[in-house]
Order: sequence, then structure tokens, then C-alpha cells
Amino acid sequence: MKQSFDSEVCYLTKLRMHYFPISLEILSRFQEHYNESSNPYNQRFVISINDQVKWQGGSVALGNGSGYITLSKDRMKKLSVVFGDTIRIVLERDFSEYGFDVPIEFQEVLNQDIIAKRRFDNLSLGFRRSIIYLVLQIKNSDKKIEKSIFFLENLKRSPEEKTTMRDILGKPNEN
Repeated sequence: MKQSFDSEVCYLTKLRMHYFPISLEILSRFQEHYNESSNPYNQRFVISINDQVKWQGGSVALGNGSGYITLSKDRMKKLSVVFGDTIRIVLERDFSEYGFDVPIEFQEVLNQDIIAKRRFDNLSLGFRRSIIYLVLQIKNSDKKIEKSIFFLENLKRSPEEKTTMRDILGKPNEN
């Protein structure tokens, strides 16, 4: 199922970011179509804007009976849009596990370390997605391997029940 609609580029002052709002009516259509009863605001999509930029992302509750999806400065630049412009959006549900492909390098490091794999698999989906996203930002394959090992070694050293992103990033906890 795909939904197309026009929306305006808005700015959320509190979080200092651009976004486009999505009505509860549109978000509810996806839930009804897929017979889901979870929070309508928390859904993953393949997002296309003005037939130019496409990515995978999630919606979040905005308040006032609507949701939103953030719009990065980089995407705004590619689209040549600014605050207040109207954009054409096409949403399609994303059923992939993480919302993007797992880098081969990261998967190989996981495959070779059963303790790291167990610990990784026990993390929340959001934590796993964040770690994979950080590895995806690295362009060089060797650096991806290094960073994958770094994150997973930090994960293995972290407290099993109370792992934080600070632990995974190798930053000391502030006490």
C-alpha cells in the first residue's frame, strides 16, 4: 500500500529540526490496511519526496493529532526546498528488520563472535538500529570492520541488563 499527499516543510524549534507533518488519518490507513493495533504514530516507511529523494525512516507523534518525519538539511538541499515549501510525499510501509541493509562487514564480525552476536540480538530494536546506522555512515570497508569490532567489544564489556549508548560508544558513564 502506498499513500501520496502534499505537506509543508515545517520547523520544530524545540528540537531544532525540519520535518513534514502526517495526519492521523493517513497513519491510521496503514494500520487498518495491515490489521495492526499498535501506536499509529510509531511506524516505519520508505519515504519518497518529489520523486527525487528516497529513504527509509520512521514516524513519530507530533501532538495535535498528527505525526511527523524528520527532514535532514542534506535532503532539503537535494530537493532545493526550504521552510514553508510544499512537498509531494509518497509513503510505503517498510517491513525490513532495521530500516536499511546491514553492512556486510558488520554482519561478518557478528558471525565470528558468538558472544557479541548474543548480546547484540538481546538489545532493543532501536539500539541495534542505532549501532548499524553508525557503521553505515563509514565509507571505507576496513574502517567499517574496525568500528564494528569497537562497538561490539564495548557492548560485551557493558553491563548486560543496563547497556547504554555511552557504553557502546566507549564513553565513560557520568556519575
